Amino acid sequence: MTLVIQDELESMLVLHERFLKGLNNSRRLDLTMMTARNLDFSKRLLNEGDFVGSVMDGSCFSECIAQRANFFGSNLARCDFQKVDLCQADLRGAHLRAADFTSAVLTEANFGEGSLLRRAYDGDISPVHEHNGSASRMKDTVFRNASAERTRFSSAVALSTDLSFANFRGAKLSGVNFAGSNLRGVSFSQADLTNCNFNNTNMNSVILSGAILKGASFQDADLTASVIDMTDYNSAAFCDAKLPRNIENLDIEIQEILASHHLWIASIGRQGHQANLSGVNLACAILNGVQLQAANLKIALLRNASFNNATFSMADLSGCNACGAFLMKADCRGINFSEASLEEIDMREANCSPMSIMTGFSGAKPVSWPANFSQCSLRYAKLNGANLSFANFEGALLTHSDLRDANLEEAILIDADLTGADLRGANLNKADLRGAIGV
Repeated sequence: MTLVIQDELESMLVLHERFLKGLNNSRRLDLTMMTARNLDFSKRLLNEGDFVGSVMDGSCFSECIAQRANFFGSNLARCDFQKVDLCQADLRGAHLRAADFTSAVLTEANFGEGSLLRRAYDGDISPVHEHNGSASRMKDTVFRNASAERTRFSSAVALSTDLSFANFRGAKLSGVNFAGSNLRGVSFSQADLTNCNFNNTNMNSVILSGAILKGASFQDADLTASVIDMTDYNSAAFCDAKLPRNIENLDIEIQEILASHHLWIASIGRQGHQANLSGVNLACAILNGVQLQAANLKIALLRNASFNNATFSMADLSGCNACGAFLMKADCRGINFSEASLEEIDMREANCSPMSIMTGFSGAKPVSWPANFSQCSLRYAKLNGANLSFANFEGALLTHSDLRDANLEEAILIDADLTGADLRGANLNKADLRGAIGV
């Protein structure tokens, strides 16, 4: 196989970019059956490039645009595809072990089966590349935060990897083995999950509405805070899965829990009990103005619930699913939303500034406790006019969120994705934007 070095690649990429513009003295990028290990393709335009059967393990494709590129049967092990656009790309039969597709756009890409064969001198037909079987093609591959709508995956591929917060809406995933994978916050809305294996899988805050679940297995899967259609909820497939606790199944009525919690707050813990609603299904509940400061709502299902003007200061909502919920003008000082699914949440004019906490030591100054949105998904969230000063958004997805006139002074936005976010009038004074994209 022909060996390509970085200097040669640079010349080829310049010609390819001219080709895409329809200019003279141009040539489409063609690395068919070539070796291009550990090369840098980052931030380049690779649309319709041809990589069939190439060996490119360890190469960097981060932030490049490679729509409709052909990677059929190529070796892409350990490649960096972070934030790459692979819309409609052909990755059939590609070897992707330990490749990183974090925040990649994979809309309508094809990761199906495929085999690149060659005929030897003796007439025997054998694979061009030996990869120890198709089951290892995606071992240790990362798809965290990837947008993979209508993507196709092979039924033979085992995805024992990190797919947290990926969007597989409408994807063709029939027969895929997800056993043991991290699927926290994944959207499988309208996806074909026929005969999929989800056994022993972390599926907190997953969306399964409209998904085809015929023959799918969920034994010992953790579906706490997940959205499941009522027609599927009581099916045999979920009988051995961990599901959200319904309000009707709680030991005491929700109103009694809230009253006891209010007494606990008013008496500084001397009377009543702290509200423990961890893992409880409060979807579509109307609890405007409720007082849940310092309450435990970890991995609770709050989808489409209404908490306008409510008090959540210092409450723990880590890992919860509050997609589409209403928290307008809510008091969220010092709240913990880490790893939560908050897509399309309405938090307009909410107060998410730091909470001032007295330490109890004589003469000591109060401690400032900031709100925590780290590693959570806030796609299409309404945050305009919200006070988010000093809040921690490290690694958060804020794509297409509305942040107009929001106060983000000294907020931590390290590695956050702000692609498509509306920041008009937002206060970003002293905000930490290291590694953030889309600003």
